[in-house]
Amino acid sequence: MFNPSTHAAPNNRVYYLGADSVLGLDLGSILNQKGLKLQIFESPDALVGAARQASPAVLILELGRLPPGTALESFIQALMREAVPRPELLCIAAADDIETRLQARRAGAQGLYMAPVTAADLAQKVIQISGIGSAERYRVLVVEDDPAQAKYVALLLRNSGLEPRVLGEPLKVLEAIRDFRPDLVLMDLYMPGANGDELTAIIRDQDEFFDLPIIFLSSERDLDKQMDALRLGGDSFIAKPVQRKLLIESIDHRIRMSRWLRERRQAVNRRDAATGLLQKDLFLRQLDRCVRSPSPPGDGCGLLQIEIDSPQETLDRLGVEGTERLLRQLELRLCKHMTSEESATRLGDFSYALLARRDDTRALTELAERLRGSLIDPGAPGEPPGEAAAGVAAGTTLSIGIGLFSPPADDAVTMISRGQKAAMVARLDGGNRSRRWAPAVAIGPALDEDAQIRALLEDAIPHRGLMLLFQPIVCLGQEAGELYEAQLRLRAPDGEHIPPNDFLPVAERCGLMPAIDRWVIQQALDVMDIQRVVHPRLRLLVHQAVASVAAPHWLPWFRDQIVQRNLVRLRPLLEFQIADVCHDVELSKALMVNLRKYGIQVCIANCAGTPAEVQLLAELAVNLAKLSFHTLTNTEQGELSGIVRGLRDQGIAVIAAGIEDPETVGRVWNCRPDFLQGNYLQMPSTELSFDFTKADYL
Repeated sequence: MFNPSTHAAPNNRVYYLGADSVLGLDLGSILNQKGLKLQIFESPDALVGAARQASPAVLILELGRLPPGTALESFIQALMREAVPRPELLCIAAADDIETRLQARRAGAQGLYMAPVTAADLAQKVIQISGIGSAERYRVLVVEDDPAQAKYVALLLRNSGLEPRVLGEPLKVLEAIRDFRPDLVLMDLYMPGANGDELTAIIRDQDEFFDLPIIFLSSERDLDKQMDALRLGGDSFIAKPVQRKLLIESIDHRIRMSRWLRERRQAVNRRDAATGLLQKDLFLRQLDRCVRSPSPPGDGCGLLQIEIDSPQETLDRLGVEGTERLLRQLELRLCKHMTSEESATRLGDFSYALLARRDDTRALTELAERLRGSLIDPGAPGEPPGEAAAGVAAGTTLSIGIGLFSPPADDAVTMISRGQKAAMVARLDGGNRSRRWAPAVAIGPALDEDAQIRALLEDAIPHRGLMLLFQPIVCLGQEAGELYEAQLRLRAPDGEHIPPNDFLPVAERCGLMPAIDRWVIQQALDVMDIQRVVHPRLRLLVHQAVASVAAPHWLPWFRDQIVQRNLVRLRPLLEFQIADVCHDVELSKALMVNLRKYGIQVCIANCAGTPAEVQLLAELAVNLAKLSFHTLTNTEQGELSGIVRGLRDQGIAVIAAGIEDPETVGRVWNCRPDFLQGNYLQMPSTELSFDFTKADYL
């Protein structure tokens, strides 16, 4: 007998309890295109009444609209007591704090957004969790002049859950693409009227189809001719006769990569519609590109760190809603002062960053003063009196730090630290002023530099002068939780964040590595302990030196650290450098045996993937290998695929790090690594902020 529920109409109802009418209007318009119906409720009572009549598929709650004193979890339980299945929950909050996040997680929320949230971001999540799009099949356009071959391929695709359409007239390919909107084109290389490589060049000439995946099917065996076809814009080549498994895997692989790259491209330069601010991660990537540009930024290029003075007082005085209105006012003023070449973002709850490009340092200082005055001075030129007066009424002032690009910075994190240091000096000087960053120490000869770094390290270890940043490592296959690499930085007196390559060699020469490694382990375990509720799937990849971990008392000490924090099931992964391992292979082999006894997983970094290295890693029985940046960028794709395959054949998962641009993603993706890592995905950050749910389809 048929199960009646399988024939029931899908639940396309989305309920929204909130007061943002603009958000509701925009969200409803987007969802309606996907067959979802949004109903908006301004009061909890109205929502309760509707939910009793018909349960939604997705429930969106502005937490500020709940009755005073009502716990979110209790409200949801009472609201959806009889709902089967239980609706998916999304929450919108005015403040980002641990209590709010815990409340949302305990209520079963699939996402927590900070107001103001864009309709596009919210709609994307609603569509993802509603189940409406889960039955959507990949569409494949088969361009094949041989009817029998076309029928055979279409049958393979249909039986594999794909939606094929056959085109037997190659010259109509553009019309077919516009009509069918395929996720991928499967095309014979040799056809009458036009060859596949010619059609591909024509398709690529259309801007709207520049990222449409194209796979060639052909009996062509000449490798040079295959490569010629790929150079004209094809993504892959499958030889006839077609093997079903290879065909389906290739199609799935190319479509997933195409969708992921498209999402990343759409995100680039996306600004908040109301203010023009960039998303934080996009801003940091733009700042990092500026830092690493071959042509150094001019004297007028700098980072302005803009911070609210006495934020807690402002919050107490204005409340959450009043403070957010004030910040929105500041954002609008910030964008009014920006040129088309400049960009800004909201860095924290009460701070902003502006990447400014002016004529000289004097112009940077003048810009900082205009920004500072625009919020507090009702007579500031170009400012509406009413809005400026609101800033005066709030009694709000700004401290602004100016971070300079000279001397050259190592990365975006260093520039942020320069701006923050200058802003801190402005606050300590009384606030309501701007200050410019300047290096505290002038580095002299190499010997003096070693002595200075050693002094910094000896002071940093006991006095919190070291810090950890976190960069996500995204899994391309099976579920791997939330994996981040913990990256070490040293704080300099002038606010610099010194990267490990600049101080770890000194630490090794001075015998400080054991103390540094233990500090890193303790900090990583503390993060895992603190974040276990908000990030229950968190795993950290932590760098260590072989000599530190091989020391006689290290393993008992590590076990005690784990037991103290009750992290027996949440151990970090240890990362060693390949050069460190090769320095003493026998010691490394004995160490790996001991680590396996404790159930500690190991990653070896900076691997070139030579046969000798692969053999060594197999003997060590490590879990992961991270390819070196040089190998990733200077190895021909076929050879790189062989390296990845060789490591995976030994049961070693492969991390492709150093992903800086979409071109690298496309090249590396075809080599089938297990993980991707790099600034193109997300810059290293003090926060565990990467959205791994958006990588679920990778």
